[in-house]
Amino acid sequence: MPATVRWRRVIPGLALGVSLAAWAGPIPIPPPLPKPTPSPRAAELRPLVSTSEAPWGLTPDILAPLYERAATYAGYAQRFTCDEDARRAEYDGEGSVSREEARSYAYILQRGPSGLGIRELRQELTADGKIKAGEVQDEEPFPPAYLWVFLFSRFNEPYFSYRLVADRFDGFDWVYEIEFRGSLPFSSGRDIREWQGTVLVDAVTHAPLEIEAEPSSQVERIQELYRKYQSSFNLLGGRTAPPPLGYRAWVQFRYRDPESGLLFPTELRYDTFRAVTTSRVLPVRASTRTYTKYKIYKVSESQQLAPPGSGLGK
Repeated sequence: MPATVRWRRVIPGLALGVSLAAWAGPIPIPPPLPKPTPSPRAAELRPLVSTSEAPWGLTPDILAPLYERAATYAGYAQRFTCDEDARRAEYDGEGSVSREEARSYAYILQRGPSGLGIRELRQELTADGKIKAGEVQDEEPFPPAYLWVFLFSRFNEPYFSYRLVADRFDGFDWVYEIEFRGSLPFSSGRDIREWQGTVLVDAVTHAPLEIEAEPSSQVERIQELYRKYQSSFNLLGGRTAPPPLGYRAWVQFRYRDPESGLLFPTELRYDTFRAVTTSRVLPVRASTRTYTKYKIYKVSESQQLAPPGSGLGK
């Protein structure tokens, strides 16, 4: 047989053998994602609750008036209406605002479906301040601003640890600065018992002035989530584990009811951020709410406050 004919028969066989060997060999795995490089806009991850050696616990002379004030707030939960301006901003990978939206609502609190707790009811406002019919579902996974007034209620007290940090003046207000730490693990985020932080309390009226909070044990939780994220399977350039997200809350109480002396929330902000290292984070989302045009109503125990726009007055 001529040599050229023999090679024509052998070469296809060799090619097939090489193809089969390549097909039967190990499938190449994509290289792992490069370690994230923190943006210049990334911030340090720091806990709100200090590592002070000061003992936890408040003396009865401080705690008892706080209990009484929380009980008073409970009676006012369904006795007010106000306007709520909601803004929501989304951030890009460099920490710059990429999208923003704003809405205005008529706002009221009502009893929960089971008759326990409170829920927010919103009705959208037009540009000229008129109330649109129908309820708007605009809830986010954070506690409503008014829920923070029950931080020292007798119901919540067993779930919290408190510690007096300072007794000082904040502007013209004599305040207690108190650290708190909730005992429930962070899950839905809508329960204040899942949070920890600091609160400024008016030392005379025992009403809250300002609260800064984050999920309990957040630094440790984010570091664990980040490790799981980094060790998760890399599928087509993306991780199979959810990104390690953290949260931060700030609430301010500046509207004072002249009759009761209670302070009502006027502004709150909830920030969502993503860990890019175990100690550096980038902003993901910011949700801000401002509350204005408060109306406090006089109602008896058997009366229920109707939705906004019903014409009820003091």
